[in-house]
Amino acid sequence: MSTVVLTCVSVLALAACSKAEPVPTAAPPTSASAAPSASAADSPATTGPATTGPAAAADPAADKKLCTAAKKIATTTKTDVMKAAMSGGDPNPAIKKAYTEMATGLAKATADSPASEAVTALGAFGAAAGRVATAPDMDAAASGPEFQKTSAMANAACKKAGVDINF
Repeated sequence: MSTVVLTCVSVLALAACSKAEPVPTAAPPTSASAAPSASAADSPATTGPATTGPAAAADPAADKKLCTAAKKIATTTKTDVMKAAMSGGDPNPAIKKAYTEMATGLAKATADSPASEAVTALGAFGAAAGRVATAPDMDAAASGPEFQKTSAMANAACKKAGVDINF
């Protein structure tokens, strides 16, 4: 029963803590927005295909679509974890499966996406979720600094894209 409680607390703590750290990611958007500005300045002098790459990297619609997909993955994962916690049985297999599916889903969602802050942050968070799934102590791994940091980065990047994920 304590594992169930700790798992629920971990999920809720991640959700609560993740909104508190948008400040560390404030610097990357400036550099990311600076790159598209430079590309936009170069666009009259360059051909269309050269401009398409950097413009795609800063495509807010693509980031919003990606973050919306990530939000669906997060919602499904949270639902699965809560069901497992409330079932009364051993929730660890369901929690491991949820983290694995989150990692797999985020890897697929970011694989063909153009480079952006959201793609980078969601990719890092997905990789961290995969490490949590394979950790001997998933609770400790989910509470660890890497998972917390990548969660905050993903939340901040998607919030800028207009989607509140709340990993």
